[in-house]
Amino acid sequence: MSRTKRDQAKDERRAQLLSAARKVFGEKGYHAATVDDITRAAGVAKGTFYLYFPEKKNIFYELIEGFFDRVTRAWRSVSTDGAASAEVFFSRVEQAAHALAEIFRDNRDLVRLTYRESMGLDDRLESMVREFYREMALVGADNVRLGVELGLFRDDIHPLVAAYAHIGMVERVLLQWMFDRSAPEVKGLVHQVIEIGFRGMARSTTST
Repeated sequence: MSRTKRDQAKDERRAQLLSAARKVFGEKGYHAATVDDITRAAGVAKGTFYLYFPEKKNIFYELIEGFFDRVTRAWRSVSTDGAASAEVFFSRVEQAAHALAEIFRDNRDLVRLTYRESMGLDDRLESMVREFYREMALVGADNVRLGVELGLFRDDIHPLVAAYAHIGMVERVLLQWMFDRSAPEVKGLVHQVIEIGFRGMARSTTST
């Protein structure tokens, strides 16, 4: 069944409100921003906002969920459809790491909202954050298992432990990189993260 023009108009209006909310939250922060600020930025009547979102925090949830989804999809690409060789595996890791760096770089406002303003906001948001980290860890564990299956990593590596360690390392590095002008460029940053996080688990090629 084809979508009607009314459906398309609703989608466009929703996207318009999300874009305006992102801008307003980025400038004022979640707590100082108001629904009036968002509707003014979107150029719509205040009542229009409530046709799409029950209250301010609901549009905030959707922005954060969208950011989490982009991050998770980038990391999931490593083990999607398996990998035939070490070369393919590490190529996917590099591509995913570049994608993550670009997501953080291009979404500084959402990163700031996610890591500075969302903590402790309410139970629902805390649950969203926990589920995000859990999903990222499960995806990362699949990536590690694939590396073990390809003979790249030691088989005594615990995939889930390694995945959480990668999350902590990558997240901290990217957050520091975003606000530190002395940090390396993306290419150098990605190379260092891969060397430390993935090649550090490599199976030894020498016998003892």
